[in-house]
Amino acid sequence: MNLKTAFLAGAIALPVQQMDNWQILQFSNIEPNRVSFSSEGMAVNVKASASPIIYPLEAPLIVSRVEVSGELSNLLSVEAEKQGQGDNDDFTLKIGLVVAGDKTLNGLQKLFSAKWIRTLFELAPEGAGVDNIYFLNAVQDSRQLGLKRQHPLSELIFEDNVWLLDRAGAFEFDHRLEKPLEVIAVWLSIDGDNTGSSYSTLIRSLRLES
Repeated sequence: MNLKTAFLAGAIALPVQQMDNWQILQFSNIEPNRVSFSSEGMAVNVKASASPIIYPLEAPLIVSRVEVSGELSNLLSVEAEKQGQGDNDDFTLKIGLVVAGDKTLNGLQKLFSAKWIRTLFELAPEGAGVDNIYFLNAVQDSRQLGLKRQHPLSELIFEDNVWLLDRAGAFEFDHRLEKPLEVIAVWLSIDGDNTGSSYSTLIRSLRLES
């Protein structure tokens, strides 16, 4: 592991106070978020925007629990009971675990796949592949808690609504997975492009427990 990644009693704390090995990507035809790092943590400023934030792990890690803390400036302009559907498919916090697997891209798929899909498969170790991105979602309506789905736009995205984030201010969450996953990267998704929302999410700490 990179020396800047701290190991804490069976957990890995990702370096959210510094750029380190984070990768800030862009989607085609979507305004990207503004991402900055400071002693406070990683600040993701959203203005009707979206962009993947990825941290590749130097070696696969068996993850059983995720912990995150931070602060939200304000809520999404979203119909909370319909969050995730159609034009309401935005979230102030989604932590994605890129799960190792046996799916790979052939030459033709590499040529015609979207850049984010190519990036996803490039995260896999040499000679290996991926299974999916397993997202842990924070939702604004308690009725959404416990819902799971394979995203209708991609078989590579699986979502689990595990946290309720229904007010601005500080938050602190943790979630124990139903079964441990072999994780090769962390993929943050914080967006407002579908709903035209403007807000900021500050990530103060993010830990993976192995």
